[in-house]
Amino acid sequence: MSKDIDKWVSQCVKCQKSALTIKQETKPIPIEVSQPFELVGMDLIGKVVKTEAGNEYIAVMIDYFTKWSEAYPLPSKTAADVAQCILKFFYRFGGPKRILTDQGKEFVNELNKELCKMLNIERSLCAPYHPQTNGLVEKHNGTIQRALCKLVSERPETWDTYLDPVMFGIRTKKQSTTKFSPYFLLFGREARLPCEVPENILISCDVCGRWFHHVCCRGSFYP
Repeated sequence: MSKDIDKWVSQCVKCQKSALTIKQETKPIPIEVSQPFELVGMDLIGKVVKTEAGNEYIAVMIDYFTKWSEAYPLPSKTAADVAQCILKFFYRFGGPKRILTDQGKEFVNELNKELCKMLNIERSLCAPYHPQTNGLVEKHNGTIQRALCKLVSERPETWDTYLDPVMFGIRTKKQSTTKFSPYFLLFGREARLPCEVPENILISCDVCGRWFHHVCCRGSFYP
């Protein structure tokens, strides 16, 4: 299945133009963790095609234990943008024990150094030119990009409106490594899926309607 998706993406002219295609994935280096949010990897996707809201980047944060991930659309990749994403993550889940990033200036700066110090978050940096150190988030970036490409091939400039449904699909899908969904590992139960939600709720807005149509046509909830 993944080979078919990669082939489809590589042949999709609109996906190529939208810059939502993926780079060659790096094999993650195994990192041992024992509890949720002990280690969170963070990375950026972009530049991608600019949306009507002005977004050109996606900040991705993933928990190494549960594989739960968050994705935030961004108009730029400044230190302030990254700091805002860390704060959003903190206000939703509390502080991770440690955050792993590359050495890009959007991550390595005084603002984020002081923010992590204030939130009692340790900072770890990947070695230069070794993306496999943070390979889990690198691989996850590819999953997000493939899913978005399939949903917005006709209108790539709308990718940010589909980011939430894509992330929900990823969070509720069983992982081959853990044999559970990230949702189950974090909350101790599976999420209610669209088959359990009244159709009139799902189609109450344009984005949800188009996504619901995609689900019905393809016979699969996952992007």
